[in-house]
Amino acid sequence: MNAPRDPGAYLPLAPHSFQILLAFLDEDLHGYAVIKEVEARSGGKTVLGTSTVYAAIKRMVGDGLLVDAPAPPREASGGPRRRYYRITELGRRVARAEGARISELHEMAERSSLGGHRGSAATGEGVA
Repeated sequence: MNAPRDPGAYLPLAPHSFQILLAFLDEDLHGYAVIKEVEARSGGKTVLGTSTVYAAIKRMVGDGLLVDAPAPPREASGGPRRRYYRITELGRRVARAEGARISELHEMAERSSLGGHRGSAATGEGVA
């Protein structure tokens, strides 16, 4: 499959997909480590299920956002080999574009009555 090279073609990302890409920015991970990283990064506010994570990873590999990575040398669990993944340059560009998109939305919200910069029609403040 030929994945689009334009990061904008992948936007907007589902919130869980963005969280998963963020988890891969600093290191190669396996699925369970992604779940723990997202939970830790969000202060426990986001807890992803295994089926959600593995389905998203499979889709991101197919889209060229993630690739298989070798297991690190420290991986000696004695159990079945874990499958590790690494973010691609396209995946980094998509994560960066999604972060910018979310920042723009945040700025729009801050400039609106949500941010307290305008009067509220509900209270009659700032309404002529």
